Amino acid sequence: MIDTVLLDLDDTIFDFKACERKALSAALTKCGLVFSAEDVADYSKINDLMWKLLEKGEIKREELRTRRFEVFLSRYETNVTPSEFADLYMQMLSETDVLIDGARELLEYLSKNYRLYAVTNGYVQTQSGRISRADIGKYFREIFISQNVGAPKPKKEFFDYCAAHIPSFSLESTVLIGDSPTSDVLGGNEYGIFTIRYNPARLENPPDKTPKREVYALSEIPELLLSL
Repeated sequence: MIDTVLLDLDDTIFDFKACERKALSAALTKCGLVFSAEDVADYSKINDLMWKLLEKGEIKREELRTRRFEVFLSRYETNVTPSEFADLYMQMLSETDVLIDGARELLEYLSKNYRLYAVTNGYVQTQSGRISRADIGKYFREIFISQNVGAPKPKKEFFDYCAAHIPSFSLESTVLIGDSPTSDVLGGNEYGIFTIRYNPARLENPPDKTPKREVYALSEIPELLLSL
């Protein structure tokens, strides 16, 4: 019987792309830079690539923080440095709180019926700010942010830390729910946790990163958990 749920936040609870668009647009506007929808979409691709490199251990967290903006800002004529823009962007991101439809209802259900923990890659400043602004911290027994943990998903060290800080942790009674094959599914599978991928776009699962189960809407999760 499942009694513990590890729940990803970005693109599972938060509509991260919407938050990202709002934060980047606000930061660019504050810098007096003219931008297009294509620019914002390009940044999202750059950011996704950098996080994949971090997950694989190919770059460090502090390098990611500015390197993505070194690449992105090269299209503009500006005196704003990547470090300065990173500070501004992260402040703007910490003030976003767009949730996926049905997310709050799911959090209310899970918090009442399971031991619920958040497991998220990201920076403490931005994640803590968004969690507070959206008023969702109350649903979790603890929030594990990779910057505090000292390792990102899918690293074993991330899950070792979580397991050590969850009372009476048991692999057999725990599930991990998240959207990312490369961090949530891969990390959970390798650690021996039952993985559920939230996959509303019905994207193909990589052959070596296949979840145990898959849902296409957050509303499907309660019934699935009852069946396990």
